[in-house]
Amino acid sequence: MVGVDTQVLHGFLNCGAGGAITGVGNALPAQVLRLVELCERGAQGDPEAIRLATELNDAMSVLSTFDEGPDLVLYYKELMTLEGHEGYESHFNANDSLSQSQKAHLHQQWEQFKNWWAVWPGVSES
Repeated sequence: MVGVDTQVLHGFLNCGAGGAITGVGNALPAQVLRLVELCERGAQGDPEAIRLATELNDAMSVLSTFDEGPDLVLYYKELMTLEGHEGYESHFNANDSLSQSQKAHLHQQWEQFKNWWAVWPGVSES
């Protein structure tokens, strides 16, 4: 089982992982499920799946690193909000929030990824 967002590809291809638990998967489930699917095929030796999994892993890399710091809950709540899920705007402590620069960086990375995902040929099997 892979439990680190940034190590899904490595875990499946090099360590025999049979599943993944990721923070970014809560906000981007379709994308992470696609990554897992490609990694499973890649672990069986499918070179096209390895190529596509590597591309997707690289494209998600910055969003996946938000799981590494103390603000991970704030980042993923903001991602959930960006994805259109209601109820994630509020925090237990009213003064808990990402800084303006953190929020701007997250929004920019999310938009960049979503634009990439919209045109990436590996979204589904053609």
